[in-house]
Amino acid sequence: MIVRCTANSGLALPANYLDPRVGYTSEMEFPLTIARKYVVIAIALRQNQVWYYISDDDDLYYPTATPAPLFEVSDRRLSKYWRYAFTPEHEDHLALFAFQEWVVDDYFYDRLTDGKEPEVSIYQKLKTMMTSEAQIA
Repeated sequence: MIVRCTANSGLALPANYLDPRVGYTSEMEFPLTIARKYVVIAIALRQNQVWYYISDDDDLYYPTATPAPLFEVSDRRLSKYWRYAFTPEHEDHLALFAFQEWVVDDYFYDRLTDGKEPEVSIYQKLKTMMTSEAQIA
C-alpha cells in the first residue's frame, strides 16, 4: 500500500487526533514531504482513528505512527506480508495490520523502537521486501 502526503501539519488533523498530552497539537509539524509517496509498513486502528506506520523523512530504524488524514491512498494493494491482530484487551481496542512478527508479539514494536535485535533486522528486511513489493505495477 502506498500513500501520498497531502499535509504535514497538525492544522490538517481532525479534532479527534489532537491530544496535547502526548504532543499532538495543531501547531505540530510532521517530518513529511507534501506530495511524496510513502510505503505503508503497518496500519493501526484505534478507537475512531487510523494510523499509518511509515518510514517518514527522519528515516529512523523503525516505522513511525502517522495520522492517516495527512495522506491520500495512491495504491490500495495490501501487502502480502501483512497479517491481522485484534487485541480487545488493549484499552483503545487496537486492530493491527502488520507483518507476522509484529502481530503475534505484543512487545515487538517496543523492542524495535528501543533498537533491540533481532527486531531491527527483522524490520529492515520486511521494509525492503514491502518497498520492493510496492514498486511492482
